[in-house]
Amino acid sequence: MKTMKAVCIYSYGGPEVLTYEDAPCPHPDVGEVLVRVHAAGINPVDWKIREGQLKETLHHTFPLVLGWDVSGVVEGLGSGIRSLKIGDEVFSHPDVSRDGAYAEFVVIKESEVALKPNSIDHLHATALPLAGLTAWQTLFDAGGLLKGQRILIHGASGGAGHIAVQLAKHRVDIVPF
Repeated sequence: MKTMKAVCIYSYGGPEVLTYEDAPCPHPDVGEVLVRVHAAGINPVDWKIREGQLKETLHHTFPLVLGWDVSGVVEGLGSGIRSLKIGDEVFSHPDVSRDGAYAEFVVIKESEVALKPNSIDHLHATALPLAGLTAWQTLFDAGGLLKGQRILIHGASGGAGHIAVQLAKHRVDIVPF
């Protein structure tokens, strides 16, 4: 069995439950890709899951690998993959009900992976998925923001807020108050 280095938890708790160790390397199944992790992001969901705050909602099994913002390179393909190939640089916010990216490799559903823009490196790409999705879904999916409308964005210095400002400017030509 091929192994990799990973940061795992075996129980809920504080930072002391994190262990850096050898772990089995995952293998992609139907509709999944294996990604070699170049950068993994840290978000509040990581420590909330680590502390057990979401255990009633997310039923993880241990050991668990945290980290659900990732940028890397496709290293393996499960059957049925249509839009990606080995060597593609990608980024993702994988399903938080599965193992994350605090590891050398992570398996991700093809539908949760996007090609990384050539204009940014892996470190910057890994900062985008959760904050970017939050901003997009808030402005356009839930908020229904349309061209020509005005919007006031509170907390624009945070992760989702600063991206929301950029998306609103680009997408709807916002008019400042």
